[in-house]
Amino acid sequence: MATANQWQVGSVKVTRVVELEATGGSCFILPDATPEACREITWLAPHFMTAEGELIMSVHALVVDTGERRILVDTCIGNDKRRTLPAWDRMQTGFLDHLEAAGYPLDSIDTVLCTHLHVDHVGWNTRLVDGEWEPTLPQARYLFARRDGNSYRFEV
Repeated sequence: MATANQWQVGSVKVTRVVELEATGGSCFILPDATPEACREITWLAPHFMTAEGELIMSVHALVVDTGERRILVDTCIGNDKRRTLPAWDRMQTGFLDHLEAAGYPLDSIDTVLCTHLHVDHVGWNTRLVDGEWEPTLPQARYLFARRDGNSYRFEV
């Protein structure tokens, strides 16, 4: 499994940091994405589907590094949390190590942007330390979407 990919967009560097990748098991999200149906969409292979037609599901964060700010977009699933999905229940991953290996130690992140509040997007907002839950990035500013009529906008 790749732990990080980077792209340069003008002066901004975007880094994908993977917490978890898995094949199959996507029927609860995309019930019509059978291997037979997916194999017909040839551009999905090899990055988003196996040769057998199983989708590759990825839980990852993005770091947007502007040179002035380091913004962590979504914080994945997180370790030690009770989840109803057995594969995610009290997970233990190396996500924080992957983040640091990609060049982003925890104290270098100054902003966390949560696109929405599903469990696979907010998990590392907190972490278990000596039996107590604490913010993973206490120095960071957290941004959450606020409903504005029929759409959402981010409050700063």
